[in-house]
Amino acid sequence: MRRSTIYFITSFVILAVIALVLITFGADDDVQRHHQHLESPSEADLGPCLDCNFNELCTHLPLIIIDTFGAEIPGRPIAFIEGIYTADLRRSFHTGPNGETEIEVSVSVIDNQNNWNHESDIPTHESLAMMRIRGNSSRFFDKPNYRISLIDPDAEDNPLPLLGMAAHTEWALHGPFLDKTLMRNYMWMNIGAEVMGPGHFVPEVRFFELILNGDYQGVYVLMETIRPDHHRVNLNRYREGMPATSYIARIDTFTHTPDRMVNTLASYTYRIERGSSWEIRYPGLSQQSESVRDYVARSISYTERYLFSPEIVWDSRAYQDYVDADSFVNFFIINEFIANNDLWSGSTYINKDIRNPRITAGPLWDFNNVMDNLFLSMPVDEFILANRGWFDRLMMCPDFTDRVIRRWHSLRERTLSEERLIDYMQDVEDWLGSAVDRNFEVWGYSFDPFQVSPMARRRSTHAERVAIAHLYEGMSEEAYEAAIRQARDDLLREMNPASFELAMEQSRDFMIERGRFLDNHIEALRQYSHPSRHAQWILE
Repeated sequence: MRRSTIYFITSFVILAVIALVLITFGADDDVQRHHQHLESPSEADLGPCLDCNFNELCTHLPLIIIDTFGAEIPGRPIAFIEGIYTADLRRSFHTGPNGETEIEVSVSVIDNQNNWNHESDIPTHESLAMMRIRGNSSRFFDKPNYRISLIDPDAEDNPLPLLGMAAHTEWALHGPFLDKTLMRNYMWMNIGAEVMGPGHFVPEVRFFELILNGDYQGVYVLMETIRPDHHRVNLNRYREGMPATSYIARIDTFTHTPDRMVNTLASYTYRIERGSSWEIRYPGLSQQSESVRDYVARSISYTERYLFSPEIVWDSRAYQDYVDADSFVNFFIINEFIANNDLWSGSTYINKDIRNPRITAGPLWDFNNVMDNLFLSMPVDEFILANRGWFDRLMMCPDFTDRVIRRWHSLRERTLSEERLIDYMQDVEDWLGSAVDRNFEVWGYSFDPFQVSPMARRRSTHAERVAIAHLYEGMSEEAYEAAIRQARDDLLREMNPASFELAMEQSRDFMIERGRFLDNHIEALRQYSHPSRHAQWILE
């Protein structure tokens, strides 16, 4: 055989092996992602501002200025307004005087990119918008999240490329309040995009500072919303009268839009968490004919019927005919690593293109409560999602668990390496600079757990309160009650970080311990697919 022929064959084999590795593990190096803190100048980079004497707000972060023309923004739970936290009131929301669920506001964006930003600067973008408060539990926070939908003077959509992101009309304004690091959504959306790999939309995110009706509101994160277009979830768009459609569906709770809800096999067989249900997020309500709703319900039920049947162990590779394996592997890893306890009960998205027979996991959404930032403490040394939702069934497949294990080890070499993630947190902190101090000049009282509602702080569990009670048995009734009260107050103060620095330390320590736990125990996922766990089905 000629040397050139041998060289050609050898090169072809090497390229084929590389391609196989990229397909198997996901080519996270190829993800094009804008990391604002790495690509925009810091305060030190800009140096002293020559346009002002710091007599006004002068920041290296972009500014978004909103005027509501004196109107109150709808969307607060009635329970928040009345201070009565009942389930019924939690699901009832404040509206305008005529039942409006959103109001018209003006929006100005100041983004001088390579210079300081001031409220008096000429806006980069200006628009009218419809605005409301958004979120689930976050609606109870003093610093709320908002949704704006940009419109022109004729109330038509007015897509704009805010803060350098692809032009669109609808945006989420995330206000970190429970998250005292301010960076969970920013950091883990960016890292999550690398984990999910090319071709999987994860919302772009940018820090900014918000001024609302002339009042400074602190550090916010502007987030793309989940919508189908070639810049976001790339789906074949629905056309009126089509018998089948691409779709985006979401499991959520509390803030359902009843008209969007669909019942699937999991709903009828009680295999979905209580209070949660599937909603159709695309096509929109105006296009959700009876045939469209029926198609989406049947499509999801078709996959659920397989997942919840013995077929999943009779042919444990057949799951790849129903779901996009790589997307669900990566979706599991990022959510398991960051301990996303909301998954499969709220803010959980799937999507399916009409051209693809398989359902794809994602997009990722809402990481405000991750890394042990939930109202109740999350375990650092347990698998959280292996028994949840569809993962409970996919874990029965040895091929799926093997993919998860191999992918985890690959990601820990670079994308999710401990050193890289520690540096990432520190770099974001350094880049935010004095914006952190400005934010907590307004919201610093929230470090005191007794100055915020129970919905906006870490809470002790019943078991922890019982354990405290046992410590003081045998005391007089008066002394017992005083001791219990003091001990429980001390526990609340210990659980809730008393400063930004302590919040960063808590998040960083949990991240490190979580990664090391998974390093040492990821192989234990094989137990979920071991034949002994499903012996009856296998024998049948």
